[in-house]
Amino acid sequence: MKGNLIITSDTAQAFERSIDMMETCIKEMRRVAYNMMPEVLVESGLNIALKDYCNNINQSGALNLNYHSIGIDDSNIDQTTSIAIYRIVQELINNTIKHAAAKKAIVQVSQSEDLLTLTVEDDGIGFDPVILQRVKGIGWLNIQSRIDFLKGTLDVQSGEGKGTSVHIELNA
Repeated sequence: MKGNLIITSDTAQAFERSIDMMETCIKEMRRVAYNMMPEVLVESGLNIALKDYCNNINQSGALNLNYHSIGIDDSNIDQTTSIAIYRIVQELINNTIKHAAAKKAIVQVSQSEDLLTLTVEDDGIGFDPVILQRVKGIGWLNIQSRIDFLKGTLDVQSGEGKGTSVHIELNA
């Protein structure tokens, strides 16, 4: 379009800025769409999707994040459960980055027979877990509602200066 128009240099600059803004919007939309339903989760399963997510966090430099999986058999984990676990991990890591001032964190997922466990631990500043009973933030409420939906259990261990450990158990 630009080549077919007769425009002033000021208009050309505005046109270029508009194109740049549109490209930025497209990239952001792709990022949001990917985070809503990462293709790798559908195509490769929960284990690979979590590994990729943790690698992306590492590459961003926001947190030194290690991922470990034990006995994960994606064929035994239905898509609804996989999506919920993926979202829970995202929110827990997001909370770690935003609130914990952590340098390192670990995500561990294990599966044995009918039990799926998820543990996320960090070396951050910690907090009093009692405050979680009063939290009104959408992130923590989403975590709790996903665990409730999957009929799972949640255990949060933390303390001032002691980091945080979140342990979740689900029937797989």
